[in-house]
Amino acid sequence: MPEERSSRIEYKWLAMTVVAVGTFMATLDASIVNVSLPTITSSLHTTLPVAEWVVAIYLLVITGLLLTLGRLADLIGRKPIYITGITIFTIGSGFCAFSPAIHWLIAWRGIQAIGAAMIMANGPAILTDAFPSGERGKAMGYLGMVVASGLTAGPAIGGFLVGAAGWPSIFLINLPIGMIGIAFTRKVLRQGAGHWDRQFDIPGALLLLISMSSLTLALSQGPERHWDSYIWMLLGAAAVEGMLFLIRERLAPHPMIELSLFRNRLFAFANASAFINFIATFSVMFLMPFYLSDVLGYPPERMGLILTAVPITLAVVAPISGSLSDRFGSRVLSSVGLLITGAGLFMLSRLGAEVRLPYLVGSLATVGFGSAVFQSPNSSAIMGSAPPRMLGVAAGMLATMRNLGMVTGVAVSGAVYTSRLIHSRTVLSPVEASVAAFREAFLVAAVICAVGVVTSAVRGSGTGMPE
Repeated sequence: MPEERSSRIEYKWLAMTVVAVGTFMATLDASIVNVSLPTITSSLHTTLPVAEWVVAIYLLVITGLLLTLGRLADLIGRKPIYITGITIFTIGSGFCAFSPAIHWLIAWRGIQAIGAAMIMANGPAILTDAFPSGERGKAMGYLGMVVASGLTAGPAIGGFLVGAAGWPSIFLINLPIGMIGIAFTRKVLRQGAGHWDRQFDIPGALLLLISMSSLTLALSQGPERHWDSYIWMLLGAAAVEGMLFLIRERLAPHPMIELSLFRNRLFAFANASAFINFIATFSVMFLMPFYLSDVLGYPPERMGLILTAVPITLAVVAPISGSLSDRFGSRVLSSVGLLITGAGLFMLSRLGAEVRLPYLVGSLATVGFGSAVFQSPNSSAIMGSAPPRMLGVAAGMLATMRNLGMVTGVAVSGAVYTSRLIHSRTVLSPVEASVAAFREAFLVAAVICAVGVVTSAVRGSGTGMPE
């Protein structure tokens, strides 16, 4: 008995290490490329709108495939999907580094994203299997810390590598890490039980891929294209394909997503709260660089240091909030976290043309603190509300809400900012107009966060669905 307990303790931390390596690589690559876009544009003799697809294709493919790959892992087992994901990601990184033209780079970046989606769709499910239910919040907290670390380190590591060895180095760095990750995962990760008796719903997966990709593309390009007819066509396609997907899932003998899962109020409202949280917090990460540069005139180095207040706070607090949720439950912590995030956003909505640095950093840290208090308990609640045979779907849904929340946050905050800026320029100076636009955008984000407090509070404290 002591040997079995010792083995379980050892395995859960080995599983955490495996998931941390893969998740760090995937999230690092979501942010590391942005800083290298000007160099890529110049080196591959292309234009910035074309080069931006290096970032966009990564987001589109991941968001479109997360739920599908989570379901596939439920059917055939998490270990083969996870190892395949790291392998594809590593191979894609190598080909990205040696791309001779921008279109080849975009194509291989899409392949790389398939591997990243396999990793992201499985990480929370692997940890839920490995950790006992009483420590699930702690596990989600450490995973949140890894995600925040990857997003934080991306710009800094990317800037250093591009300056020292050129843009291919941001992809080459993944090769040794990926090979170590493959060998380590193959050795330590347990196979786990699959459900080979169930068929994979290919038509449902294709409908979901088209719907999610169309929605993500519309939200990411909407502000830039001023919500023209092309964007509305994409939104219409997303809606139609989404309805067809729901009809297919109701009629399919082996649906990709069992819609009964969403009748669980805890699962449904916790996912809605996660979506709202990422809308609010990513509004900050999108708009703050423009405020710091256009209004305050800060140089890039100082901007980067100030912006780390959010992810650093999140990385420190997330494991603590996860452990607290194991002891006291998740609903109160999640609701309080969203309330604190909303308070931080309201503080940001009071910023002016001049601001004291402690107030600015304190406001950003408040947003990060609230997000950390919210995310770990809420993620634990989502994973705990799904039966074991649907953990992959639950993990895929959690990651999908994160990605969709991020692009929606950019779209909403960008639309509010632009609309107020155009209106204010007629009566205010350029700086005053910018300040007014920033204030309104952050205030709208705070109101959105208040809605999240409600969805989190009313979700109940139910348990998972029975098998």
